[in-house]
Amino acid sequence: MDERENAFPMDFYVRDPSPRPWKFRPKGYLVVILSDAEEGQRAEADLVSNGFAPRDVKLYTGKQILYLDYARQGRCAMWVRIPDEEDVPKALRVLSDHDYVHTRYYGAEQQTDFKV
Repeated sequence: MDERENAFPMDFYVRDPSPRPWKFRPKGYLVVILSDAEEGQRAEADLVSNGFAPRDVKLYTGKQILYLDYARQGRCAMWVRIPDEEDVPKALRVLSDHDYVHTRYYGAEQQTDFKV
């Protein structure tokens, strides 16, 4: 598979962190802010073992995320490609046993925040 075909919205900021908020319009992604990278790896493994494709889950360290307060706290961000909004509750059920503080789903029409 061509790496560009599996690019996530955050990948463009990792390579070029200059602020361009007007271009940031992801659709079909669940973003989960987890306590740290280890918790992110556990959450990623649980999602994959529950039917989410490994290519649809990507972790970003605190140094790579846009959410500055969370980055300073050493948190990590996990992006999950979920184009069908009906699959979001399944992902949230899998993640319910993990230490996360904030989740946002970028849907086709709106953003939905889920806070713990």
